[in-house]
Amino acid sequence: MATGWDNEDLITYEQVESWTVDALKEYCRKRNFKVSGSKKELVARVYVLFNNSVPEEPEAKEQEASNKRDYKSLFTCDPTAPDPHKLKAWIGEKDGIRFWPAITYVDIDLYMKKKNSVGLTTEGLTAYKTGKAYSYFTCDWLHEVFYHSISRQHKCCYLKTTCLPSNRVNDSPHSLWIKTMKSGEIVSAYCTCVAG
Repeated sequence: MATGWDNEDLITYEQVESWTVDALKEYCRKRNFKVSGSKKELVARVYVLFNNSVPEEPEAKEQEASNKRDYKSLFTCDPTAPDPHKLKAWIGEKDGIRFWPAITYVDIDLYMKKKNSVGLTTEGLTAYKTGKAYSYFTCDWLHEVFYHSISRQHKCCYLKTTCLPSNRVNDSPHSLWIKTMKSGEIVSAYCTCVAG
């Protein structure tokens, strides 16, 4: 798409108005934004996207390859732990809860810091204090939690479940799992949601 403005830092509203509808839609599509609406709505959308430097989304194949690499990297530090999607004989919540590791809020914070150097945010602490995560659990957003010991001798175990998307409750549930030391330290985690 040739807009004539790709090398500029900012663009004026009038400049965006000169684009064709097809060019406006293509700009939005590449950033995974709506392409519907009148030309005026598209112009406003592109104007905001451009001036906020919203990047293009990666192509589907590129994103899929990246996701596969990221998923495989979860097992590089401990090749003795199998992919939880390949494990059989999970123990349901009723019988498995007695085996669950004692994961504390501190364990979650340490994992978050290790994963993204941020740890728990003020928003996360507020959600914890107000019981938001627990309310998701009691309202059945989080489904039954299953346990797998990997083996009796293995130092780690898995917990897995599915949960409703918090913003789109009618979408398919996300699948998620965490691998923890049997002592409670979180080793790795995965979710099929976009955020991971």
